[in-house]
Amino acid sequence: MQDIRGRRLLLLGSSVWKNLIKSFADYYGVRLYFAGLYPAPLDDIVEEYYRVDTTDPEVMIPFVREHKFDGVYMGGSEFIVSHACVWINQLGLPCYCEKEQWDILQDKSQFKKLCIEHGLPVVPQYDINFNDIDHSVPPIDFPVITKPTDGSGSNGFSVCHDAEELERGYRLAAGCSPTGSVICEKFVNNHALVVFFSFSKGEMHFVMSEDKIPVRYERQGSYVAGLFTCPSISESVFKERYEEKIRHLFSSIGIKEGTIWIEIFKNDEDFYFNEVGYRYGGSFSFYSVDYLSGINQFFADMYYATTGDSQLYGFRSLIPGNIKSGFSYCIYAVHCHDGTIVEEIGLEQLKNKYPDRIVVIPHQKNVGDTIVETGSFGQVVCLFHFIYKTDVERNSIIRDIQSIYKVLDANGNNLVNNIIQV
Repeated sequence: MQDIRGRRLLLLGSSVWKNLIKSFADYYGVRLYFAGLYPAPLDDIVEEYYRVDTTDPEVMIPFVREHKFDGVYMGGSEFIVSHACVWINQLGLPCYCEKEQWDILQDKSQFKKLCIEHGLPVVPQYDINFNDIDHSVPPIDFPVITKPTDGSGSNGFSVCHDAEELERGYRLAAGCSPTGSVICEKFVNNHALVVFFSFSKGEMHFVMSEDKIPVRYERQGSYVAGLFTCPSISESVFKERYEEKIRHLFSSIGIKEGTIWIEIFKNDEDFYFNEVGYRYGGSFSFYSVDYLSGINQFFADMYYATTGDSQLYGFRSLIPGNIKSGFSYCIYAVHCHDGTIVEEIGLEQLKNKYPDRIVVIPHQKNVGDTIVETGSFGQVVCLFHFIYKTDVERNSIIRDIQSIYKVLDANGNNLVNNIIQV
């Protein structure tokens, strides 16, 4: 690896990963700067920040040239990535994706079409459009689901059991889509397998699989991730059936670098490819990838953004030294009811009780943040990452989290919604 001390790296977008970004910069001696229109957590860790529109190439191209940045790290904001990849590529700086690649994988309809072209099974879809003046609804085998074509985090997702619910779900999904575009497809068992890949110099590396157990928000009717267990019990069967076809799919659109995950629904022995992310998942899965594969995707991606040098191995691990290898890995998402967080209770008690089991507890929300009831992954406050030997041990740890960890509002009410039962 190159000596990158003194390199100047520009950060984009507000990031819940700021501590990891700072850890990378401190360890490798990289100088950090931040650009964005509004104050953000990254303001706290950089040498300088600039209030500029990072989505505007006419602003950013001369700005980056003037400040002589060595690289740009786009972060995890889909909106930022979709715009910034254009001007970063125009500048000739390292960028893991091109605009066309991003758009294909971001659009669920385009990804579904790509899957079909490469012999990968997808859920049957219905062609409806309630925005047409003379819309007609084809014969539909209910239940179906509606979701934004270009959304994430279960925002705008509905399960519809009749025509009235279908129209309501369609309009909800359209309102959550930046383009007003909606997918309607057959509802299948939404217990999912998620597979993860790292790309380097055009080579695809299968790095991890997980089983994703959903929970249901009754009022919204949406299904949201509640628990992830790694590796998936279906990994070997899945790889044998589909790994080579997936390799050809990504090769067909020229993917060479970066981190990709695919969510696949499991229904008995059948698999249905659902959606893809050309970015990290919201569960901070790069920790579990590091634990199970030895690849620190986060540092590898930051190093590539800084240098243009593609490396997957040789980076410092994200996993604490006291965490032993050879265990299974669990990510438990703590969902909360709506309210404003004024205090957390129980974190230190749980860390002390499970010093050789709990890996990390990354937060999506912090004291002072307000949780809005959307029926989406946005209601997750934090995620407990831990290792375990047996399902009995895993469930025992989860029950302890549910009984000890509390998120309090100003009236002392516990906002935690123990929505998953073990």
